[in-house]
Amino acid sequence: MDNVFNKNYNHQVDPQSVKELHQAIDQDIKANGGASAFIHNIIALCSINFILAKAIYDLKSNNKFDVFAGKGLLDINIINTHTKEPIYSGLPAKHTNDMLNKFKRDYALYPSLFFYGLGNGNFYKALLENKNHKKIVVFEPEIEIFFIAFHLNDFSKEMRENRFIPFCVSYLNDAYLHIICNQKEIKYNARNYGFHIYNEYYEKNYKDSANSLNKHLLNILLLNIKAAGNSAEDTLIGMKHVVENMPKFYANYSLKDILNLNSNRNKTAIIVSTGPSLTKQLEILRQVSPYAILIAADASYPILKLHDIRPDFVTTMERIELSGAFFNSKVSEFDSDITFIASSLIHPNTIKLLDGRNVAFAHKPLKFEEGLDEDKKNYMCKGPSTAHFAFDLAVELGCKQIIFIGQDLAMADDGTTHARGMVFGETSPTIASKEYEPNITTALGYDGKTQVRSIKLWDMFREYFEAMIDAISSYSDVKIYNATEGGSRIKGTIEVPFSQLAREIIGGGVKKSLIKPEPILPQISQSKLKTQRELIENFIKVGKDKQELIKELFKRISKLVEAANADLSNGKEPRYAKFYELKERIDRLKANLDSDKIFDSVYMSAAYNFCLHQELEFATLMVRPESGKSDRDKKIFEYVKQHGYYFFSLAGLVQTTIDTLQNALNGWEI
Repeated sequence: MDNVFNKNYNHQVDPQSVKELHQAIDQDIKANGGASAFIHNIIALCSINFILAKAIYDLKSNNKFDVFAGKGLLDINIINTHTKEPIYSGLPAKHTNDMLNKFKRDYALYPSLFFYGLGNGNFYKALLENKNHKKIVVFEPEIEIFFIAFHLNDFSKEMRENRFIPFCVSYLNDAYLHIICNQKEIKYNARNYGFHIYNEYYEKNYKDSANSLNKHLLNILLLNIKAAGNSAEDTLIGMKHVVENMPKFYANYSLKDILNLNSNRNKTAIIVSTGPSLTKQLEILRQVSPYAILIAADASYPILKLHDIRPDFVTTMERIELSGAFFNSKVSEFDSDITFIASSLIHPNTIKLLDGRNVAFAHKPLKFEEGLDEDKKNYMCKGPSTAHFAFDLAVELGCKQIIFIGQDLAMADDGTTHARGMVFGETSPTIASKEYEPNITTALGYDGKTQVRSIKLWDMFREYFEAMIDAISSYSDVKIYNATEGGSRIKGTIEVPFSQLAREIIGGGVKKSLIKPEPILPQISQSKLKTQRELIENFIKVGKDKQELIKELFKRISKLVEAANADLSNGKEPRYAKFYELKERIDRLKANLDSDKIFDSVYMSAAYNFCLHQELEFATLMVRPESGKSDRDKKIFEYVKQHGYYFFSLAGLVQTTIDTLQNALNGWEI
């Protein structure tokens, strides 16, 4: 499916509401002889968050807050009419100037800043004059404050440029927070993240809300960094497998054809995972199986086969060879009506073990795979586990009711980690080992009243499910049930016993219906492979061209740093002007690499982890306050020097990627 994190608020908007608001705005402009600052703000906000824009526009007047103007334009206070408490305890203009002085002194070079509290908006309008601030994110708990601040200040230009990003706390969308936090200016500045509560009024009245939001943002930023992985090795292994597996990708069934024939045909899908609770659900699953699509995560396939419960689909996506063990059994009649949906980056040995079964492949929507320019329906699951893959498939099949079973994401009371019949045993020896104890954690239990033992990896899986569910809920009416009856609570799901759901499904009397497509024709397969070979050969050419540019700049950096070190050892000042010139060249080359679609999707995807952590270091250096030219000179010197290592390593990673692609391509047997 399209990455659910690319959905935003506006996917849940009623087109009629959009039309009505536009008509109302047109009438407002005509009646007033032009657009006011308020109208400019509403129009700009509509393209980002229509629901919030409409809610602010529909207010018309305040009930909870009143505005009091002082002597000057900055002396505008806002009074809570319920508590008689002003937002500004002193002069608003003084507060604004004091804040501006503080942020000019301590944060002038920060590309991104987060705030809780909008106030009268004057501070932010002035702060946005500093072009170093690429993203200013403001959370405001009261929608009436937006109404007031939008009348006092015109933020429309900054909102259109995506520099001023306002949120109303009561209108938050978790998926959109993930999108914002994944933007370069915020992600690369993660080590400098700070959450600034606007003033004492917000600290006093909204402290719990602010602290909760701050904690959530930290978790999202941490999740983004974790998603980069630990090294380029995993990415290169996946890339190698994708290219090696291409002849198989086009040799069986097409995921696109499966989706075209079966989307919106069935109401219910059941996602079968291998948590300890699965064992108690198997008999109910057998009874309900004629009425619901069964999508099994790969580890649950041997268990279902053992109990003669046939799934409709089995998803598998791990690049490690060990995952092939789930399919290390003789192909039988049991497999005849199952479609195995495999990620294109799975280990080639797993593909061999799937031989003789009905297989369709999907590319994960990662940068390299997206660069292969396949049909969008052949992309599925950016999530970290096979269960997320299964969930994605259920969504793309158009099921309006999706049920999780065996999705414990926690250990059972007896310490077991998986259901009976799991290929690798009921209790993972790794998790049970003493060395693994630092990875043990606790999570809120299924009933919301208890704590259960989990591991950090499962906790990350849970968080990803919650983010996916929040995103899907923002643009569809899909109901997602957790019928695991054990393990961790998954926020956003409806907890209902599996037996109850099964009775309702069976009672409806509607049996599932699936259509099997024709296999991919040989002539289509050959044509696709020819195109893909040409594409990858071009990837290699681009890599070689860019590598020459990287090497040339690395040599210049090395030469200049060597000369500067010699000057310093002789008690001389380095020629800092040369470093300023070289910094401009560094930034131009990085912009060139960043804007090259092929280099970004192929080579930067392999180098992503390394580059992210280097950019975090660069950001920490560059936001350091400067008291004069001497500080700036030393900072630029250090920036250029650090990029020597950066470009040396990047050139090596590019070469490794070129070798990986060429070797994988050489292995084709068609």
